[in-house]
Amino acid sequence: MKTYTVYRVDYRTHKHELLGKVVERRKADRNNNAADMLRWAQKTYGTSSNDPNIFIINEGSTGGPLFGGV
Repeated sequence: MKTYTVYRVDYRTHKHELLGKVVERRKADRNNNAADMLRWAQKTYGTSSNDPNIFIINEGSTGGPLFGGV
């Protein structure tokens, strides 16, 4: 299981707001796991269907964030 932390960028204050977490419970890796989790986070926490202000970070990874609109 992988856990992704979901944030939103507030461009007025230039701060990141913690929204919550999404957990991937797939048994096998697929081609677009991170992109699918981003879409799931946008559905769950977004104000519109494709909120470009939302991004996710894999908690167990040293890689960078995955931003909405990508």
